Amino acid sequence: MTYRVPEWSEIRAKGKALASEHPDDKFMTTVLEGAFLVGESENPIRGNLCAAAMRELTGHVLHSMAPDQRVTACCWYELVKDTKGPTRRQRVTYIIQGALPADFVEKVLKLDLSKIARPLLATIERLNRSTHVREETILDDDEEIRVLVDDSLDGLLDIYDAARTCREEVHRSLRTEVFDAVLDTLLSETLQDLDELSTHTSVDGHDINDYTMTFVDDEFIELAVDGTVYVELQYGSGSDLRNDMGVVLSDSYPYTATMNARVIEPQRIIRESVVISVDNSAFYE
Repeated sequence: MTYRVPEWSEIRAKGKALASEHPDDKFMTTVLEGAFLVGESENPIRGNLCAAAMRELTGHVLHSMAPDQRVTACCWYELVKDTKGPTRRQRVTYIIQGALPADFVEKVLKLDLSKIARPLLATIERLNRSTHVREETILDDDEEIRVLVDDSLDGLLDIYDAARTCREEVHRSLRTEVFDAVLDTLLSETLQDLDELSTHTSVDGHDINDYTMTFVDDEFIELAVDGTVYVELQYGSGSDLRNDMGVVLSDSYPYTATMNARVIEPQRIIRESVVISVDNSAFYE
């Protein structure tokens, strides 16, 4: 497919998409609007001014989304020679994978962070070169300016897309472990909400309807689960059943559960963190 230089209207649409990632970030919307206004103007050094605005924007995103203390706390972080803190590449890595171990991201999630980060990092270098106004560096070609701004926005939007993909893959990879953690708890613990329904309540199984995942901090992942538990309600003792004086009924009830996993072991639920609550109100209705 032949590359076509986007129009300013298309570039503005991408800027709007980026701003929607941070709807309360007034600095971002201000800098974006300033970059577009000067880029579309007749100013003879508009390209250099626009590049300066876009460089500040990318720096703002990297530092606000990947602050020093969060990046340096990650197990994969190491100080690069001749630097005093996180590099741009390390900040991009944090935005995408957070504190997840590099081996997990590469081998389990199959994400190539270097490939994802490379276009944005290359564009930042171009922005850096274009911000300096020298006789030989004046940038006033409209198509070149549009390409530079468009590449900057694409690079940032790709990072956000990669971050979503990473979380979706973690979500998918955890599903079996979440199912087993809930089942283990249902089978091993006496839940008052179920126990009070019959002489003897036994769990037949459960389904997960949905669950959400939150990176609480650089140490824990928190999961919230909605599901259905299937039970047998036995009324009477075993001898009552044998003498046709008892009964066993099957039923199901919605439940919610919360649990945690350590970021350094994202595929292992901390079993003692599992808390389940069953809604048995339908039984009494």
